[in-house]
Amino acid sequence: MFEIILTENDKKIKTLYTYSREYDALYRFTSLVSKKIYFPKKQVYKEKKLTEVHYNILLLKKRGEGDKGIVVRDKYGKLLESFMENPEWIVLSKSEYNLEEQFFVTGANRKLNAKEIIKYVLLPKIGNKNPKQVLILNNKIIVEGITLNLITCKDVDEAVRLYNYFRVYCFDKKTQNIIFFGSIPKENRSVWYKKINKLTGISYNRLYRKSSR
Repeated sequence: MFEIILTENDKKIKTLYTYSREYDALYRFTSLVSKKIYFPKKQVYKEKKLTEVHYNILLLKKRGEGDKGIVVRDKYGKLLESFMENPEWIVLSKSEYNLEEQFFVTGANRKLNAKEIIKYVLLPKIGNKNPKQVLILNNKIIVEGITLNLITCKDVDEAVRLYNYFRVYCFDKKTQNIIFFGSIPKENRSVWYKKINKLTGISYNRLYRKSSR
């Protein structure tokens, strides 16, 4: 039996796939490694604190007599004993892996990733009669044209990273009628707080915050 597992900071968090044939397991593992990720997750909340994370996928084989796996180490070179000394499984392969970050977006009935925000929020109906502006407000990104959408990030750094991702995308695609204004100056924020509260109903307390928790 073979398993493909996902690890977060070198600890198993999920079994992704289980196979009885090595060929099938290897094919899936290779597909996962080559999967394109547009905006990778870099931090999560743990015990109400933002923590940097890195992910890996491991291909495991049920341990048999005489089986030998690869040596697996953390980013500092230390042996990952929980995998090396597992009495039931050996590690056949290991690779870095990225997960798509997802965001709360006003008007959406689920979280959206960066590619979906571009497709459903940033680009639709842009034109001379509907130019759009993109701005940063604390840990949030404003996309305003005829309508206004608010994208909530975990913190200010993530908002800046996502903003720059959109900006570079539009530059590379030579997208017109989208203007990037950067962070809203402190003296202008009260106007935006009032506008967003009126249009979306989001509380002032939430708008003032610089992190999502």
